[in-house]
Amino acid sequence: MCVAEGRTALFTRPGFLAAAAAAAAPLAAGVMGVEAAAADAVVPRVALPAAGAPLSRGNAAAASLARGSSLVIATYSRVEALIASLTDRELRTNMLELVRSPHPLYADRHPSPAARAGVRDALARGGFVAAGAPVRGIFPPGTEPESSTRVQPFWSAPGSGEGSHHDYPGGLAVHESFNATVAEGIASAYDRHYFGGRPTIARDTVIAAALYHDVMKTVVFGWNDDGTVFDELQIAGTGGHHVLSAAEAIVRGHDPRFITTLLSAHAAPSLGDEAQVVAWCRAAAIVANVDPVAYGLVKRDGSAYALAADPVPLEAFVHHLSDHDYVISVHAMHVVAARLQQRWSRLRGLAELAPTFAWYRAMILTRTTALALYDTLARNGADAFDRTVVRVESQLAPLRV
Repeated sequence: MCVAEGRTALFTRPGFLAAAAAAAAPLAAGVMGVEAAAADAVVPRVALPAAGAPLSRGNAAAASLARGSSLVIATYSRVEALIASLTDRELRTNMLELVRSPHPLYADRHPSPAARAGVRDALARGGFVAAGAPVRGIFPPGTEPESSTRVQPFWSAPGSGEGSHHDYPGGLAVHESFNATVAEGIASAYDRHYFGGRPTIARDTVIAAALYHDVMKTVVFGWNDDGTVFDELQIAGTGGHHVLSAAEAIVRGHDPRFITTLLSAHAAPSLGDEAQVVAWCRAAAIVANVDPVAYGLVKRDGSAYALAADPVPLEAFVHHLSDHDYVISVHAMHVVAARLQQRWSRLRGLAELAPTFAWYRAMILTRTTALALYDTLARNGADAFDRTVVRVESQLAPLRV
């Protein structure tokens, strides 16, 4: 997920983090080094899909960094392996299409500038965005029918906005594969503890929801030429990618209960937070150009709305619990980015490696995650951190944008 300033999670207790660490152990084993050489022992590697052409200069530079990273290749391979493990053939096919070619079909429903402005206005009337919100926050560059460039590939997208968790090429794949692995582990734990080991929590649903709910970050967080990413519009009080990913799932014909599960990532549909999920359902329906009641997302409750899924499926809660990688990763990113910034400011020669600090940071973190560097710093100190960074720098060729 993306975390707005001041946002706190409903579930951040140590018990959850311990469960997450246990569930994600296979992933961590593959990505904690400077490169992900050990990942071959986890899943077979697959070739990165074609990027599509043409890309903007910023997206092309990010794709170049991602293609040169064993970490990105190994992590993307893990994503495909998770999708291949889904037993629902239709869901599996849809998910593979989405990560191999993340063209936003929701945008195709509104091809003209007038239609796109109309979506913004409808969201504003619902109180989901400000009246003057930029249309490009809903339909970012690369989504226009006449655009000379395409949106970036899934495998080169960052996992969040500028300076937040997984802000590097390939970060989205790391974030999503981690969350999907955690979701699988949590579902298994619930099956063992509450259902006598009988498979009850739908594994396909929680894995697919974890992979799906951030997928429009490929569109929302395109790369600027200077190595920063696009600003994100807040929709219905949360990062726009959340609502847009749900809109994409609606356009692709997914079941309304799956949409509800997907939209429960940022707030569990309980303990007073149901209204947030309802708002996201309604906003996503506007973007997808469907009636949220007719589609089965919400129902009328007097003058208000309530979730149509009553009771809400357990998978929605599992999905919410699994979307807490940010609890650690945002902190790690802030600490590591600050140290990299100090290094960039101190060593003028690094400008020969990358044209801006943002690109330098991306080059380092595409080869070794912020969490790995944070752990090195926390366990072994600043000297070990610097040695690791120097080793990564020695493997890099100058970036031309």
